[in-house]
Amino acid sequence: MNLQQLNHLLALADTGSFSRASEKVHVTQPALSRSIQMLEQELGLPLVDRIGKRNELTPFGAMVVARAKRISMEAHELKRTAALLVEGYAGLVRLGLGGASSALFSAPLLTKMLTDYPKVSLQIRSGAADLQLAALRARAIDAVVLTYRAVVPRGDLHIELLPTMRSGFVCRSGHPLVRPDGLAISFDEITRYPIISTNVSDDVARILVERYGPSANPQKWLHISSDEIGALIEAVQNSDAIFLGVIGAARALLEKKEVVEIKLNPDAGLGVQLAFITLEGRTEAPALKVVRDICLELAKIDPAT
Repeated sequence: MNLQQLNHLLALADTGSFSRASEKVHVTQPALSRSIQMLEQELGLPLVDRIGKRNELTPFGAMVVARAKRISMEAHELKRTAALLVEGYAGLVRLGLGGASSALFSAPLLTKMLTDYPKVSLQIRSGAADLQLAALRARAIDAVVLTYRAVVPRGDLHIELLPTMRSGFVCRSGHPLVRPDGLAISFDEITRYPIISTNVSDDVARILVERYGPSANPQKWLHISSDEIGALIEAVQNSDAIFLGVIGAARALLEKKEVVEIKLNPDAGLGVQLAFITLEGRTEAPALKVVRDICLELAKIDPAT
């Protein structure tokens, strides 16, 4: 028995046809048939029932196919491991980012990789959480960074939690609510202006109501919601709207003092936790660890410090 024979059987199981299977694995049909027959002879039981033009797996054949899939995947990962070790800190890293993580990590991550790891090719894909996880499972990307509350834990996912990041309210530097003395303001003062955010979670809504009362329910004051955090912050720069979300998403503008964080009394104490997600059991490129470490350090940075 060898890996080639198992791959021939997998191709037959996938296509249901000797002719299509032979095309898939790039061998002649007689060669494929001999390969399957030799495997049957070695195992001592038929793997395929040949009924006219139809080919169906026997019960034993179905069991062999299930194990062959695992063996084929392990062999693929073994080859990939060897290739990655040869490449070292080079090659390609494909990273998926959700709305919050894209706003937080994209620019500084790209800058860091271009400056310190010029041999690594980095591809960033943005999109909704379910689409990102589907791409991860299809091996179209190597890792994804999402808001943890948007992820349903599954056995095939390796989830590494990043440090909790502060959330709060941000407005433009010339906003009427900006106090020269830097004193905190009440939540009711904020609601006199349009408040924009991503979809506010039930947890955040509950915290706000507990801190500030029934009037703090997002259904009463949320004017615009969008997953495009960059667009929300740009709207804040050009209007009297107030952004509610991860403070770090406006890090660059806060450093330039083009926007400011609004201090509330009492403080809302809001935060969001991101997760760095990979497939359980999949070999990682050395460069992926670099990307993970950069995201970890970025998550630790508090724009207020």
